[in-house]
Order: sequence, then structure tokens, then C-alpha cells
Amino acid sequence: MSIKILAVFVFTAIGTAVGYAVMRTYKRNLSYMRAVCELIADLKRNISYKRDGAVNILSGYTSSDDRLNGNIKEYLAYATSKSGELSISKGFLPQDAYKQVVGLFSSLGASDDVGQLNELKLYEDAFSALKNSAEEKSDKYGALSVKLGFLFGLAVGILFL
Repeated sequence: MSIKILAVFVFTAIGTAVGYAVMRTYKRNLSYMRAVCELIADLKRNISYKRDGAVNILSGYTSSDDRLNGNIKEYLAYATSKSGELSISKGFLPQDAYKQVVGLFSSLGASDDVGQLNELKLYEDAFSALKNSAEEKSDKYGALSVKLGFLFGLAVGILFL
């Protein structure tokens, strides 16, 4: 009997852990979108006032999100070598967000200051919408995934009895 009760606890713990993993995905996506919005704001500020190029700005930039720091390093490797094609790792990003990230990095340094600021404004609007969507999903589905994981694990454990 004690083995069956232990099995219920194990299944419940596994279900809860899976729920937390799903919640972390939503949180990481939200953190990334916030960091990209901060990056765009910093790029706009530096291009407007300092008239620096994107490579100069990004070479000294450190984001709060590790995945974005990796993407910045990938862009800098591409921009400094000027060979090959831009390769940005996808990671956990949804397909639409990934396309926007690749578009953002491929547009950097491709036009003059005014054109670059206009493009950054468009990307700022797009990433703001993606950030709002990520906040909504994180708030709505983050806690729900933990609860559903717990309940699913408990149900499997009870069926095991």
C-alpha cells in the first residue's frame, strides 16, 4: 500500500514539474520580448543622438536576457566577418517572433540614420505587440499549466492505485 501512495506522490511531482517547465517557457519568452524592446529603445537613442553604428552600439551592449546576448554575439560575428548569411538561433521562440528577430538583426546597419530609425520604429511596434501577447499568455497560461500538471499527475497516480 505504501508503494502505491509513493507512486501517487511521484506522478504528482512529475506532473507538477512538467507544468513548471511549461510555465518557464512562457516566462522566458516574455523576458526575451522585454529585452528586445529595451534593445530597440537603446538603439534608437544611440542612433538619434550619438550617431553610432549598430555594430558599435551592440558591441558594448549587455542585455538582461542571456538568449538575446547570444543573438547579439551571432549578429556581431556576422557583421564583423561580412561573409556568409546571418544565422540567429531560434531557441524557444515561436515562429512569428523568430521571423521578427531575424528581420530586426538583418536590417541593422543596412540603411542611413533616418531609414534605420524608421525601421526600428516599425520593429518597436511589432515587438511591443509580441511583448503584450507574451504577457497575456504568461499571465493566463503560466499558472494554469502548473495546476493542470499537478492535476494530471494526481489523476495518473490515482488511476495507478
